[in-house]
Amino acid sequence: MTARRRFARWSTRVIVPVTLLALAAVGSASAGELRATVRNVKPNQGKVMVALFDSAEAQKAKAPRAGYFAAALGTEVQVVFPDLPAGRYGLIAFQDLDNNGEMATGLFGIPAEPHGFSRSARGSFGPPGFDDYAVAVGASGVATTEIRLVE
Repeated sequence: MTARRRFARWSTRVIVPVTLLALAAVGSASAGELRATVRNVKPNQGKVMVALFDSAEAQKAKAPRAGYFAAALGTEVQVVFPDLPAGRYGLIAFQDLDNNGEMATGLFGIPAEPHGFSRSARGSFGPPGFDDYAVAVGASGVATTEIRLVE
């Protein structure tokens, strides 16, 4: 048997099935998207930073799944987190007015810069719980939420 015929037989047995499996996996993969509108931004002052958390534990550990930042050019900022597996996600945002990459805090750790949570959730005597600001994202499609920054 020639080398050409051996390669043809091998490619039919190995390459074609592997390629078909890979194409099937790509075709069946689906992911959701989370879009947020951050409102009450102070224009032309610092940047807006948004962290995406997939659980209360991740939020407590300060371990976001993803992050986003953009210059605060207007009174609103649009944020998109694509390719998310189905689940519940929470967004925490703040406007970094002093451009130091951290939220400034005052007495007793109270935020001194504009901040907010997805679903415009508010806490009483502290931040809201994860369930209060979590947004459900399906396996496909788009989930939307709003974050209102407050001082």
